[in-house]
Amino acid sequence: MAERDSAAELRSYGLRPFLLGLYDKVMGAQIAEELRVARRVTTTTSIGAAVGGIALAGVYVLLGVLLLNGRIPLAAATTCIIAVQAARSSLSTVTFQVDRVYTSGQFFNEYVRFRSTAAEYLPTPAAGDGAAAGRLGTQELAELTVRGVSLQYPDRDRPAVDQVTVTIRPGETIALVGENGSGKSTLAAMIAGLRAPTGGTLLWNGRPYADYDIDELRRRIAVAMQDHHHWPFSASTNIAMGDIDAEADPARIEAAARRAAAHDMILELPAGYDTLLDKTFKNGSDLSGGQWQRVAAARAFLADGDLLIMDEPSSALDPRAEHALFQALRDRQGKKTTILITHRLANITHADQILVLEHGRLIEAGTHQHLMRAGGVYESLFTLQASGYQAAPPAAASVRPADEQ
Repeated sequence: MAERDSAAELRSYGLRPFLLGLYDKVMGAQIAEELRVARRVTTTTSIGAAVGGIALAGVYVLLGVLLLNGRIPLAAATTCIIAVQAARSSLSTVTFQVDRVYTSGQFFNEYVRFRSTAAEYLPTPAAGDGAAAGRLGTQELAELTVRGVSLQYPDRDRPAVDQVTVTIRPGETIALVGENGSGKSTLAAMIAGLRAPTGGTLLWNGRPYADYDIDELRRRIAVAMQDHHHWPFSASTNIAMGDIDAEADPARIEAAARRAAAHDMILELPAGYDTLLDKTFKNGSDLSGGQWQRVAAARAFLADGDLLIMDEPSSALDPRAEHALFQALRDRQGKKTTILITHRLANITHADQILVLEHGRLIEAGTHQHLMRAGGVYESLFTLQASGYQAAPPAAASVRPADEQ
């Protein structure tokens, strides 16, 4: 309720009473559980203290009787009392330490269970690990093959990507099209080496990804994610992170920003490229969603990888910025490989291949002209979207009767 991101909806929908009510319910349940545990602890502690007190009183009474009857000397009775107190203190310490070990053991069990669960999702050792990994060197991307690739999430009944096969040649622009949840972003993430497929093989220049050093392979692939992170650094650093191994060259950073239509926007910030993009800190500035999207695109352009993957790069851009961005992407065509994911189909008519996904399966593939003639899903989506841009018929002029004129 105190965060900037939620302020608008909090006020628009009047969510304050609703959220406070939920908080009261959660805290009520938590406090009830804590009271229940506290009652059990108090009961157990009281019983233990009572039993211990009775036993200790019995020892003192017995010592008193023995001392009064002359069975033991006073020195022995005093020594016995000191020994009982020392034993009582030692027993309390042992009990406390046993309790700590038991409590810590509960957390340790969770840690062991987490490690065993995580081990199931770690990649199996392959030729790509360690010194045996293949080196890319200066070798450019000649062909990228997706062969029968599938990905099944553990908590899903249906694969997110199901038996997709496609070959991408150097310099091609590939567009992934489909409705929400069709598997476009998941497929792109696997191609980028960010997710391991549960079935099928990804090949870079004819060799499986597992044969390469995965970190080196990822450095050859630039990715602009749909849900990109807002890094709390300067605008310059945000862009320079696209090639973290290289020195931050202002000329390269500016060139990447220009390609992403971000240069003029950054110059309008209080300190230009040195502006801190986080309001949490002093003199920081915040950006709109479209402005952040330009920064993320500039970061990907700076990386200048053999393969560029753009996931919804223009969903928050204005028309001018969108046109400039896609013009920069079209300039890559024939030079370097690009994979585009977008719902704005007018921006992908130039693509060498358009892949249409539905429920994780590849159902159509071809150029824009081919798919428009095929009369399938792509043609219906494109036609539906294009109808919104058609000029509306002029409204009929209203003519008043002559007697009212």
